[in-house]
Amino acid sequence: MHKSGSHDWWKHMKTIMGLKTNCKSCMQSLANKATDGDCGLMANTMNDFFVSVSDHLHRLNKSHKVFDVNEELSDQYVISVCTTFKALESVKANKATVPDNIPAWVLRNYGNVLNSLKEGVLPMEWKMANVIPLPKTSSPVSIEKDIRPISLTPIAAKVFESIIKWVDKTIEGEIDAKQFGGISGTSTTDVLVELVHMWYKATDKLNSYVRVVMLDFSKAFDLINHHLLLDKLQSYGLPAHILIRMATFLSDRAQRVKIGNEYSHSGHPNGGVPQGPGPKSSPCLHK
Repeated sequence: MHKSGSHDWWKHMKTIMGLKTNCKSCMQSLANKATDGDCGLMANTMNDFFVSVSDHLHRLNKSHKVFDVNEELSDQYVISVCTTFKALESVKANKATVPDNIPAWVLRNYGNVLNSLKEGVLPMEWKMANVIPLPKTSSPVSIEKDIRPISLTPIAAKVFESIIKWVDKTIEGEIDAKQFGGISGTSTTDVLVELVHMWYKATDKLNSYVRVVMLDFSKAFDLINHHLLLDKLQSYGLPAHILIRMATFLSDRAQRVKIGNEYSHSGHPNGGVPQGPGPKSSPCLHK
């Protein structure tokens, strides 16, 4: 346990405390209620709902101004072969190969394929996500309220995102000092420490009290407007070629829900960014 990461630590703790949820049985139970036990039909129903959340947003296309760039790529933003291989060395050889079916060992041996920044285009296969529905409760009864979509993206895309570090460096001065979400090196512990400190400080005086208003953004990752996001990144001074990469990362995304061995049809959301343990850019873009 001492050598485990936080993910493994919490996994073991939930098992010890009896909090671990059997997702397979939960999904089958929900399918019995929602689609008469048909997991394939439920996968399609879920994907249709997840995609429909952003239907009211205007889909990003090549008409956006960030795509109209003719300047040469600065050497500052060229990804070297050495940098690529260092990133690939951290990939576990037995890592899941969804959804592009490219084994991790192939990427480790052929790292020079990751040159899309210079081209300004991401392969369509890198923009497909397998969505794993995770229940928010032990007995989910509603697809709309009780299911959280977790996206599994291709290994190549995650590695590529991990070595694009210029976005954080460019916008770090624009982020509020009291923001903790999506900030490297911070966690919910930092938020709690900051809040408790503020409350204690405010109540140092006699007969003082604190009123707290807490807000929660519903579907926060799913409702990101791509046009507004790119406009904001451009106003922060993000280099044109990085903006193009971000735009191609966001445009023409596809997803499909996977339940057991059943896959839904593909859907194309109009907004949002993938959420889950895989996507590297999403927390940064959500800032």
